[in-house]
Amino acid sequence: MAKEIKLKNVEEAQHELAKLSLDASLNKPTEEETLAAEKEFGNAQEAFKIKTYAVGEVEDFDKISNFILDYLENYVYWTKNGWMGVLKLHEEVTETRKNHKEGEAFTLGYEALEFTFYALTNPGGSGMSSAKAIEKVADVYIKVMELGGIELEKARAEIKELQWLQDKWNAMLQGFYLEREDGIEKLDGIPNEKPNEKPNENKDPNNTFKSPSPDDLLEK
Repeated sequence: MAKEIKLKNVEEAQHELAKLSLDASLNKPTEEETLAAEKEFGNAQEAFKIKTYAVGEVEDFDKISNFILDYLENYVYWTKNGWMGVLKLHEEVTETRKNHKEGEAFTLGYEALEFTFYALTNPGGSGMSSAKAIEKVADVYIKVMELGGIELEKARAEIKELQWLQDKWNAMLQGFYLEREDGIEKLDGIPNEKPNEKPNENKDPNNTFKSPSPDDLLEK
């Protein structure tokens, strides 16, 4: 309920308005705080872009990388623009094998990890011969699915943190503090629950970061 203020004259009204304006300004992020939030988000975003995730142990490098290449060459099922994703992932895995150094585990970047998991959940083939061929590598198939799934879960959690950092910065640009309490984002202490709002809606399109959908990954 709004606070009722009883005023006797215009001069007193001007005084109260000045006080309210001062109170509001004191609760707004400073330019330094806003710049710090922008830098925090930018640094985290750049670090995430180059981060890789280990799938398997060091001794599994050849087995896992060879399996993924074989799967892409013979068993992956793709539709529409999916061929681009297959070629891109094949290129990345081939490059990783080429530049591999002793003592390194097989790694994938986030988008490659997403596409690998997506591809493994969409196998393709025709007849008994391809089915038997997949059966022969079922152990490594399952292993890559499990290990890749664990790493993918970590990466998606990191994306949520990136989204939080971006939302915090965008709130400051609009003159608000965005706080996090019990997993719920709050704007100036009010729960910011908008279930029907699309990710990054009404935000600067040049300052967005979101997890790609399967269609996004296929197009890449």
